[in-house]
Amino acid sequence: MAISEADAGSDFSAAKTTATPDGNGGYRINGEKWFVTVGDVADYLIVLAYVQPDNAPTMFLIDVPSPGVSITNVPRFTHTFVYEHPEFTFKDVKVGPEAVLGGIGQGLELTRDWFTEERLMIGARTIGAAERALTLAVDWARERVQGGDTLINRQLIQGMIADSVVDIATNRALTHQVAWEFDQADPNDADQRKTLHAKAATVKLAASEASNRVADRAVQIFGGRGYIRDYPVERLWRELRVDRIWEGTSEIQRLVIANETNKRGLEKLLSFPYATDGK
Repeated sequence: MAISEADAGSDFSAAKTTATPDGNGGYRINGEKWFVTVGDVADYLIVLAYVQPDNAPTMFLIDVPSPGVSITNVPRFTHTFVYEHPEFTFKDVKVGPEAVLGGIGQGLELTRDWFTEERLMIGARTIGAAERALTLAVDWARERVQGGDTLINRQLIQGMIADSVVDIATNRALTHQVAWEFDQADPNDADQRKTLHAKAATVKLAASEASNRVADRAVQIFGGRGYIRDYPVERLWRELRVDRIWEGTSEIQRLVIANETNKRGLEKLLSFPYATDGK
């Protein structure tokens, strides 16, 4: 069974999806969602819709074969992905009260929790990709002779390698730290959850931007070969670009971080809790 999260956030938002009470305890869903990752094989969709008349953001679990659910477009993206990111349309889709997840009006809270975990995953994935790109670039620089010496002995190449090591090491440490805090967190502590949401946004912003810098340097070190699809650094450079967009653009992360700094306090976003009980 495959489940796809059909609300891709403010970076990929489409027309607002609404849920209108049908008078019998159920709802009729109308609207559309774009870029639904794995939507082409999903059995169920988790859909954020605004329950009328109060515009209450609410999560619904919708069975894909339900009447009124249709895929209206399958975009061709730059990156390579084993599954697609289709666009869905909902036209008078009937759901019962059991389809509501977390209660009426709780949709944004559930979305925040989802984004915390997803953005940490992006931090881990992008820094892993950056490490591979740098490994390939360093191996190439050790072997490639230009002007009588290997590239790795050229100071401008050394500068790119050093900057990439810093980008990877610092972001890996940050990702591990915040992921550990997420594992230790009390799920019933609302303030802690919101602080972690901002910290995960920090991870996502920093790691996705840093990994793009590393991949770009790796292509540069490979020179013309780095722009050929026969070389893995080209694919890493091409596919890492989307991580600055999905699950909240870099600009959205900046807004989240700044807003939560104002609400939670700078000291909470900059703190690094650690275990004191020997764990």
